[in-house]
Amino acid sequence: MLKTGVSYFGSRIARHVRADMRDIARHGCTFVVHTYSELDQEFYQGTMSEISDLSRAAGLEVWVDPWAVGGVFGGESYSKFVAVHLDARQISAKGVSLPAACLNNARFIDFMYAWIRSALEFSPDVFFWDEPHFYLYPLDLMRKDPSMWACRCAVCRKKFKKQFSYGMPALLNDDIRCFKEDSIIAFLKTMCDYVKECGIAGDSPVISHQSPEKSEKRGVGRARRRVNNALCFLPFKGSLAGIIDWSKAARIPSLDIIGTDPYWKTGEKDVARLVGRASKRVYALSSRYGKEAQIWIMNLRIKKGTEKDISVAVKTAYDAGVRNIAAWSYRGTGCMSYLASDDPEKVWGTLGRTYISLKKR
Repeated sequence: MLKTGVSYFGSRIARHVRADMRDIARHGCTFVVHTYSELDQEFYQGTMSEISDLSRAAGLEVWVDPWAVGGVFGGESYSKFVAVHLDARQISAKGVSLPAACLNNARFIDFMYAWIRSALEFSPDVFFWDEPHFYLYPLDLMRKDPSMWACRCAVCRKKFKKQFSYGMPALLNDDIRCFKEDSIIAFLKTMCDYVKECGIAGDSPVISHQSPEKSEKRGVGRARRRVNNALCFLPFKGSLAGIIDWSKAARIPSLDIIGTDPYWKTGEKDVARLVGRASKRVYALSSRYGKEAQIWIMNLRIKKGTEKDISVAVKTAYDAGVRNIAAWSYRGTGCMSYLASDDPEKVWGTLGRTYISLKKR
């Protein structure tokens, strides 16, 4: 079955959201990915419950995205956590405190447990783990300078020494690359496992405020239903901040959907080749490990006159076997000037027509 979706972060006003969700459904979408930042968690949790209800009323499945939470997921938002908990921040190889939480830090892991419990209050169908990564320096600098990496905090140094039997050096080497990747995988598995443990849908779920080992069984007398986990890999090949060997994540039993976002640069000559290569990689990996494959389509910063690339990208992913296709973001990301397309309405119309045409196949 073909699944089609789009991300949404344009409004927290119910009357506007209601109209937008209906518009999303009319444009051939079956699900919506709602961003749930630290700001949302602190000030808009009840509002997000209403937004989720409005999404379902429009016939959409609800996904939730930890948008820039801790500065270690994708998203254009700030993290209060890293401003308050200085002892949980990543430390660069040069000893500089960075505006991103350490994935190995117990304080941040506990914070993420709380984020999951908070999100479960509005019963999402899927938790979307959006590009989990260590601090991202510009890629050209990371590749040229072996001291441009993180994290080398006390927690990471201790774990590294235990794993490799020597002190963590300041200059990047293969052991550090392996350690960073394994740290992301361990963090991701912990989050996915916790979602599966706590994931009970229903009105006003009773949420445990203990760690996974201490949490009580919830929802006595209620029917359980499946809550899925989805992952979006950073698209950069050989990224020094993300997961290099995607199969390590694909082997996580509690992870259900794997994908990536092969966004093209302005003036890209062969969008089909770029998207096709990523789609085939994800599809092959998903087939091997029994996951669902997903590809994200660029709906941001689309230059006027190139909107047809969207249709090419969607159809290319479909032809590669991918049956879960999503776009970032709603209406050509016109609500955010930093990422807005030149003609957001044309971008949105192109995506909708392409989605609908695929469903008629």
